[in-house]
Amino acid sequence: MTYSPHRVKPMVEGGILTAVAILFALVSTYVPLIGAFVNLIWPVPIILLGVRHGYRWSMLAAVASGFLIALLMHPLHAVTVVVGFGLIGIVLGHAFRKEWSPARALMAGTAASLISKVAVLGIAVAVLGINPLNQQADAMSRAMAQVMEMYRSMGIKEADLAQIETMMRATLELMKVIFPAGLAMAALLDTCLNYWAAKVVLRKLGHSIPNLPSFSRWVLPRAVIYALAVAMVMIYWGNSRQLEFLSGAGVNLMMLSSVALLVQGLSLFSFFADKYSLSRWVRGILLFLILTSGPISQGLIIAGAFELIFDYRRLRKPPVE
Repeated sequence: MTYSPHRVKPMVEGGILTAVAILFALVSTYVPLIGAFVNLIWPVPIILLGVRHGYRWSMLAAVASGFLIALLMHPLHAVTVVVGFGLIGIVLGHAFRKEWSPARALMAGTAASLISKVAVLGIAVAVLGINPLNQQADAMSRAMAQVMEMYRSMGIKEADLAQIETMMRATLELMKVIFPAGLAMAALLDTCLNYWAAKVVLRKLGHSIPNLPSFSRWVLPRAVIYALAVAMVMIYWGNSRQLEFLSGAGVNLMMLSSVALLVQGLSLFSFFADKYSLSRWVRGILLFLILTSGPISQGLIIAGAFELIFDYRRLRKPPVE
């Protein structure tokens, strides 16, 4: 039986990159600190294989690495790694190969990451009977109890402790509500990290990968404004008619749209910082004030909303007639 050299090359590269993926899984499990970071960039070998030989090879590598991780470590770990990160690698590899724009690639990767995270949670509930959300809430409740005991040992008055506990419980309940929004933002961060890591490696290998626009020139879709308006309506209707699901969905949508507007506001800040040639020290001080002051952050969100509406920087392309 003869083999075509064009067939052997992807097989060899596929074997090497699959071995790298398995090594990443071992490091992520057994090496402290560094392992957490390596776990997040596990899809990079899958991305590289997809760019060089197509998504079918990246799919094959993801399945093969999952099988070998199950043999070498534990089937549950293989499921967590492959289901949790494999789809990101396949999608980003295809996006790079087809030369999608950075924005389109990041959107597709974020969707893949979010689907993967939901799938891992579903497997945990269906197979293991474990609800990670409840486990996280229980851990936070225990941590809150320990903090309260520490405050009590410091001699803080019971009346003050009661106020602190009320605030902490309200924060805990809010975190339970906005869990879906947090999951979506975690998916975006995973995708950005893998996009950046893969881009660095691909450029070293001679691939031409486009850069994202300068942060000072980022322009988000105006749909973010509509999403914020819809979120406000959902919260109002949900609260007035005691529909917790509707109000909870509105809170999550408001959080996501508010974060997007904050990013747009930060881009506007970066634009004016460049325009007026602010030094790094001044930018750093202003950015620290923005991120640590609630009123200033709210102001920047409003500035981001006005930027989307009025386009101060004139960065939007005029409509094609």
